[in-house]
Amino acid sequence: MSAYDELREHRRFGPLCLALTFRLLSEEVRRFPALTPEQGWQPAELEDLLGEFLVDRIKPVTANLLALATDEDSLGKLLRTSIRRWLVDRARTTAVGALRRALEKVLSTTSDFEQVPASEPGAGRWRLAGSGGAPWGGKFEHLVEAARGVPNVKIPKWSSETRRAPVADSASIAAVAKAVLTAAGGSLELGQLVVVFLARFPVVLDPVVISLDEDAGTPVDLGDELTPEEQVVAAEQELEAAVVAAEIVGMLAPRERKIVPYLDNPRAIQALLGIGRSQAYQRAKRLKEKLAQLIGDSGDASAVAREVIWLCKNGR
Repeated sequence: MSAYDELREHRRFGPLCLALTFRLLSEEVRRFPALTPEQGWQPAELEDLLGEFLVDRIKPVTANLLALATDEDSLGKLLRTSIRRWLVDRARTTAVGALRRALEKVLSTTSDFEQVPASEPGAGRWRLAGSGGAPWGGKFEHLVEAARGVPNVKIPKWSSETRRAPVADSASIAAVAKAVLTAAGGSLELGQLVVVFLARFPVVLDPVVISLDEDAGTPVDLGDELTPEEQVVAAEQELEAAVVAAEIVGMLAPRERKIVPYLDNPRAIQALLGIGRSQAYQRAKRLKEKLAQLIGDSGDASAVAREVIWLCKNGR
């Protein structure tokens, strides 16, 4: 029996479909160096990745395969495309996190910037050192325009063909941040600054995908690049997502907030709660379902989810 026959007969993934999924996932993940663990991909890490893919995508992928697959070959191609799209989304999330860390490092180590003290409105936000403006509440497009108006932005020399170059050097990041905060005339959340930088440097979200010696499967069409107007709209949606995310975090129990940052790392949940591997997967799955219900149709669901994770990780 083939994986295709198994799926058609049982209407769900069985051992053959799972084995095919594991093989394709193991091949495709090699295309995304940003996702590679420090120790490289080991069998245990690949098994965890498979579990995460199944938790996230098993229902829609199964429905898609049942509707479109006509034989073993088409099933494999459709499944490979679904896996690759999922990995692209994970790589993009990783890129946003890297940008956030780089920006926070520059803000915290450059004398031009300071965080608002706990005794003032907007505590924890970032502002120009020595300024005292209120928390910003204007239109995102003005901040994006200020960011794009900074000249001579420099990207460090980069020789790697498998990893993306930094968005810019530290001096350029500081210059853009200074221009944005000046335009804001007040303090900004780190997440708001990240949104502006994403609009200014959209290439950040373009994951590095390397070719394999034996290229299996057709490339995934990621669509056309956003126009400047679409980037501004996306930036405003990110701000709305941050507001929604704060409300959602307030609805979570303390233990739930504690494990949100580790939803894609069942091993960390095991260690955190002192439970078994299966229980960790189930806890993560239930919490993901709860978050999906809370997020609902409010704005950009993926952006809200990313902000919820960041808020929980930083104890907000």
